Amino acid sequence: MTKQIGEVDENITRIELDHGVSAGIRLGSLGPDMVPMFEEHIARLERGISLDAWYALPPMERAMVIAVRRLDNAMKNLQTEAEIKHSKRNMPRGKR
Repeated sequence: MTKQIGEVDENITRIELDHGVSAGIRLGSLGPDMVPMFEEHIARLERGISLDAWYALPPMERAMVIAVRRLDNAMKNLQTEAEIKHSKRNMPRGKR
């Protein structure tokens, strides 16, 4: 999924948010290009998949579940960002 920013179509998972809040916590993975274990199990739990059923899935299917979760989170973040910007534009000047 992409969002056009100027003349460039940017991957939505790489867009920096202006109004994001961060605790500075980073999920660590066991190696490069690997999904952090915590994120994998959050994706599993959100879908109500048991641990045994999760590991019975082919690796590509597990990767797709995690990819869809990441895209969903990015879309929600961008929607929230757009709502904040819209709200600020429509706010009386003295309250911005």
